[in-house]
Amino acid sequence: MEQDQQMDPELRGNTTGVSLSEVWDGKESLTEDKFLSYLENQDYYLYILKLRDIICLLQMLLAFCGLAGNGVVIWLLGFCIKRKPFSVYIFNLACADFTFLLFNCIVNTTFWVQEHSAVFNMLTSSVELSSFVVGVCLLTAISTERCVSVLYPIWYRCHRPAHLSSILCAVFWGLALCAVTAWHWCIFFVDSKCYGINLVYNGLCILTFLVLFVSGVTLLIRVQCGSRRRQTTRLYVTILINVLAFLLLNLPFSVYHMIYLTSVPLSYYTIDVHIFRLLMVLNSGVNPIIYFFVGRYRQPHGRKALREVLQSALNHEEEAAEQRGGIPVPRERMILPGTQSGQTSCNSTSEL
Repeated sequence: MEQDQQMDPELRGNTTGVSLSEVWDGKESLTEDKFLSYLENQDYYLYILKLRDIICLLQMLLAFCGLAGNGVVIWLLGFCIKRKPFSVYIFNLACADFTFLLFNCIVNTTFWVQEHSAVFNMLTSSVELSSFVVGVCLLTAISTERCVSVLYPIWYRCHRPAHLSSILCAVFWGLALCAVTAWHWCIFFVDSKCYGINLVYNGLCILTFLVLFVSGVTLLIRVQCGSRRRQTTRLYVTILINVLAFLLLNLPFSVYHMIYLTSVPLSYYTIDVHIFRLLMVLNSGVNPIIYFFVGRYRQPHGRKALREVLQSALNHEEEAAEQRGGIPVPRERMILPGTQSGQTSCNSTSEL
């Protein structure tokens, strides 16, 4: 992303795209073929500039819509809905998406204004990429934790730390901000290559996408094909759609970025990177739509408060009770095989 800020002003300032001296050195006659080549390059770069401006404008429009949606989610989870372990993840994911969209708007604005320093570029790029990394880590933690809860429900119920969600969120934010800031500092002020940091970044990207893919597929197979089909609640539908949207919309840019960091001769200011970033903006803005769509699915028609819709999308026990036709069983009253009646299975109070 920082390369995008460094390279784009050069291309934007070059209104002719390719100078005539690049196709004609002046030592020999200017042939018709060389002149036509010059004109073709002129038209091509002008076309790229216009197309890039259109895509950046679409990014801004989608970002504003995403800011509104994530802002509503942040407000509801922060002030209107009781905080639970899973909602902590969603709250921080909404904050990460909101931050990414906000700084994406700032990056695009400074790209058009072209009045910014290297330090400003480093700060905005660091915050933007840090929020993206936090979102990736949170989604990985969500899908992995749900996968473990399905594969090993008893162990998960009894051994999950009560404040695991809050601890992981704090660790993700701290590590992402420190790591990305160090990476940008290296690129801007030490060595533009930073092979060691780039290698670690690529390895973590590959590992993260593998974990997301495996946990998502495992969760889907276990929920749909397992014997306990009552576990197919809105919560799992929300997670699976989030993972699918992330893999489809964020994978292209991540692959392109990893190829670029391996010093493969790709142009970082071609139109491709702007299309990929447009997909990233779309992914950050689509999560609130997923929550409210899943929350409204198969619900009685009529007006329903946004708070209730969001709770429905993130509530595991509510829909499980609806499918059983009964009342949700509190965790502290659930009895595991081998325990006496009236004994609690474990002391954990965390939500599934």
